[in-house]
Amino acid sequence: MVVQSVLEVSSEHYYSCELTQRIPIRVSIVAINGDTGLGILEPLEGGEASLQRYVRELRESSSTLRVDITHRSPDAYWTHVVHRTDGPSIYDTVLQSGCMTFLPIIVERGVQKHTILAPTREVLSDLLHLLRERFSSVHVRRMRASPIGLSPDILTSKQKEAFTLAFESGYYSTPRKCSVEELASTIGIKRVAMQERLRRAEYRILSRYLET
Repeated sequence: MVVQSVLEVSSEHYYSCELTQRIPIRVSIVAINGDTGLGILEPLEGGEASLQRYVRELRESSSTLRVDITHRSPDAYWTHVVHRTDGPSIYDTVLQSGCMTFLPIIVERGVQKHTILAPTREVLSDLLHLLRERFSSVHVRRMRASPIGLSPDILTSKQKEAFTLAFESGYYSTPRKCSVEELASTIGIKRVAMQERLRRAEYRILSRYLET
């Protein structure tokens, strides 16, 4: 068994918390390698102007060594950020305690939201104590025990095939690059069947997202 929890952590002097407290942006950190993070920025208010302001102030921050935008649109910027902190980061603290953060990390309105995996409740308790020593605010939003294998694939093989094809073909792009009819033809099924597979896949994915 593992203990899975959702923690909300903030710090008065932590750059991502400080910036998102002032700028209406949601940051999804999808990969971390040492001092480098890959993230997706989305505006909560203000459209692309908020994205531009966030990137500008991020570059001006003393905690930031480098910021690259690898993809941009009015709705999202993909970023490659190299940063430095005076002490262990929230992510580093999680690892030091023997726990793991299940990416992505979501940062918005001054708070980092981590989905944490811990081998026991005692180890999780030690992590909470360490986080509260180092950072301003720590809240446990959810906790549950899960089998060691975590969770099975949430999509059936047919749903996964349909959803992967749709995503890779640009069905979820804006504007859409293909139709349900074209996707159905590629797989060799009827339009109604394709539409139903996508609808069920979307429902399962959204249900899992809202769980956390």
